[in-house]
Amino acid sequence: MSDDAFDIAMEPLTSLWDFSSGESKVPDNAAILEVLPFLNSDDILLQEPNKVAFARDNMGIDLGAIAKGYIADRLKEYLLSQNVNSAVIDLGGNVLCIEQKQDVPFKIGIQKPFADRGKTAAAINISDKSVVSSGIYERYFEKDNTLYHHILDKNTGYPVKTDIVGVTVITDSSVKADALSTTCLSLGLSKGLALIHQTPDADAVFITSDNQLHFSDDFPKEYAVTITP
Repeated sequence: MSDDAFDIAMEPLTSLWDFSSGESKVPDNAAILEVLPFLNSDDILLQEPNKVAFARDNMGIDLGAIAKGYIADRLKEYLLSQNVNSAVIDLGGNVLCIEQKQDVPFKIGIQKPFADRGKTAAAINISDKSVVSSGIYERYFEKDNTLYHHILDKNTGYPVKTDIVGVTVITDSSVKADALSTTCLSLGLSKGLALIHQTPDADAVFITSDNQLHFSDDFPKEYAVTITP
């Protein structure tokens, strides 16, 4: 669906980049070029019973773009099995709401890009849905007046070039929202909106580099939104 923009066979590349040490180091270009041929999920072989193999050496799997969503869905299943009928699961950028709070929707904030944590661009009334955000402001560093963020392009080995600084996706499934948010940011506004519109039961709000909010077609009908000045 993403036209290959989303790929889990990114490990040889993601391990070259370090967005957490504070060293602001760009990997050597030759090292990046060396791993590009291995970034292809078609070379991940599913074998029975329950085995995974690689068609090529030096490959690896990175599930960072969907792991939180998967975990949130499993947590919801567990809580429901324990007769919890109202809750918010917050894994940082991945929020899953179980039903409502005393018959009132939860109000979930959308982080304002590059602002202090907790400063919102908007707030949305949510009942029994998952709200997942991806943004270039989450993990990044600046080097020689260039911003390098953690969402990488498998074709170049460098951060994706996009007109989107943040995207929030709402669906029933947190793992689905997780995958969609990363993919939409990679695709940019036009293609990202098209992907959301062709995906059943998915809505999204995009924040472009000029700090404007762009909603998918059904978003205003489905959700009450408060825009934060």
